[in-house]
Amino acid sequence: MPPLVLPIAEFTPDLPASGGSAMVQNVFPRTSLSYGPILTPVAQYGSLGSRCTGGAAYRDKQGNTFMFAGTSSDLYLLKAGLSTWQNASQSIGAYNSGDDVWNFVIFNGRVIATNYQNVPQIMALLGGTDFADLAGSPPRGKYIAIVKNAFVVFGNTYDSTNAEMPQRVWWSAAGDGENWPALGTQAAAEVQSGAVDLLGPAGEVQGFAPDLINADAVVFLEHGVRRMMYVGPPDIFTFLPVENARGTPAPGSIVVNGGVAYYWGQDGIYAFDGGSSQPIGANKVDKFLLGEGNRTGDVDMANIRRVVGAADPLNKLIWWAYPSRENVDGNPDRLLCYNWEINRFSIVVRTCETLLRLMSIGYSLDQLETVLGYATLDSIPAPLDSDVWLGGKLQIGLFGAGHSLQFFTGDRLGATVDTQELEPVPGRRLLVTNSRPLVDGAVPTVSIGRRERLRDAVAYTDAVALNAMGQCPVRTSGRYVRGRIVVPAGSDEWSNISGIVLTASPQGSR
Repeated sequence: MPPLVLPIAEFTPDLPASGGSAMVQNVFPRTSLSYGPILTPVAQYGSLGSRCTGGAAYRDKQGNTFMFAGTSSDLYLLKAGLSTWQNASQSIGAYNSGDDVWNFVIFNGRVIATNYQNVPQIMALLGGTDFADLAGSPPRGKYIAIVKNAFVVFGNTYDSTNAEMPQRVWWSAAGDGENWPALGTQAAAEVQSGAVDLLGPAGEVQGFAPDLINADAVVFLEHGVRRMMYVGPPDIFTFLPVENARGTPAPGSIVVNGGVAYYWGQDGIYAFDGGSSQPIGANKVDKFLLGEGNRTGDVDMANIRRVVGAADPLNKLIWWAYPSRENVDGNPDRLLCYNWEINRFSIVVRTCETLLRLMSIGYSLDQLETVLGYATLDSIPAPLDSDVWLGGKLQIGLFGAGHSLQFFTGDRLGATVDTQELEPVPGRRLLVTNSRPLVDGAVPTVSIGRRERLRDAVAYTDAVALNAMGQCPVRTSGRYVRGRIVVPAGSDEWSNISGIVLTASPQGSR
C-alpha cells in the first residue's frame, strides 16, 4: 500500500481519539495543518518580592512605555531608564488587597488601579512617580472599565453609605474620572453620573467587556450578561439581558480582542460580540476543563478565580492561565492556547502567578549593559533583534518563579503531539515497518500507539530517534494506530509539526 499519513490532530480531548487528540502539549495552533513551538519564558528585571496580582502597560503621547504591576500590599512601576521595579505606592506597604486582584485602566493620560479593598488609585503617566487616592469620593470597586471613552465605570462596589453592593454598576461624570457626585443628586444628573443595581438571580458583577461589535460594553455577572448601551439623560445607560449569554465564574477569563469578548462560562468557553455567545470550546475542550456530570475536569474549581487571560494579536491567540488539579498553592500551572482564526486549542505546561498582555519598554544596545546590567551577549535573555527590546511592541508575559516578569524568549519548550488515531484498513490489522516525522527541524522521536479494540488502552512502542535518512525506524502492528512526536526541550530551530508518514502494509483480520 502507499505511504500512510497520520495527520496532525486537533486538540479535542472531549472527543474520541478518531476525532482528534488529547495530547497536544507545549505547542500553539499555527495553521489548520500544523503546530508551532512555544519558547521558554525567561525572567527579566527584578522581583516584586511577593505574588503579582495584576498588571498592565500603557504608552504616553510621546511613545514611552510604562509597565505597572501590583501585589497585595504595593503597586510598582517600570519604565525606560529603570532596571528594576520601582515602588509606586502612596507609601511602602500602603495597601491590603488580600485575595482581590488589581485591575488597571488608562483615562485622560492617567492610570487608575482598583483592588476593591482600598480607595482606587491614580497616577499620571507624564511626570507621575507615585499613586494617590482617586479624587471625587469614588466608590471602591472590584472591576473597572472605560466606556464610550468618556466614563470611568466600577462594578461590584463598596461605599460608606451602602457598604457592599455586589450587583452595582457605578459610573463617573462624563469625561471626568475624578468627579463622583452623590447618587441621585442634581449635581450627578448634570454631569451624567449614576449607578444601576442589576438585581435578580444572575449574581454578582464579575467584570466588563467594553467596545464590542454590538455593544458599548457588557457587564458579566455570575449567571448572566447585560448589554450596556449609552442612551443619554436621564437614564444615561440601559442594561438589557443578552440572549444566550451565560455569565462567568472566572472574572479574569474575560479577554476583549477585535470587538469580541472571550470568556469562560459555567459550562464552557465562549466568544461574545455583544449580541450573542458562540460556543468555541464545545466538543473540543469544555468537558476536559470543567468536567461533566460526575466526572471532574482538569480545572481546580476551588481556585477558578485564578484563571486569567490575555490576547496575543501577533499570533492570533488568546491565552488563559489556569490552575489544574495538580497546582501548588492555587497558582495556575497550565496555559490554554486558542487560535481564533482557525478555532483550535493547545495546552502548555507552565506554572505562573498571572498572565499579562504588556508592551515592551525599549532599550538601545548600550542600555542593555548600562541600564539592565548585561555585561556580555551570552547573558542577554533574548536575541538582540527580539521585539522585547523595541519600545511599544505587544508582548505576552507572565510572572513566574521568584515573582519576576518573564517573556517567551528562551529556547523551545519540549513538545509532545499525538496524531489522530486511524483504522487504516477496516476489518484488518496494519503492520508498520517505518515512520517519518513531518517536523521541519530539530531531532524528534516517534513512537507508535496501537490497540486491537477501542476499549483497550493504547500501547506505545519505545521512542525512536531520527536517523540520517530522516526516518524513525519502528516495527509494530495493530488494528487502530496513532503516532506520537516528541521534540526535546532546547532543540534546534523548528517551526511546524504536521504529522507522521508511515511505511505499512495490511495484515490478516483478527
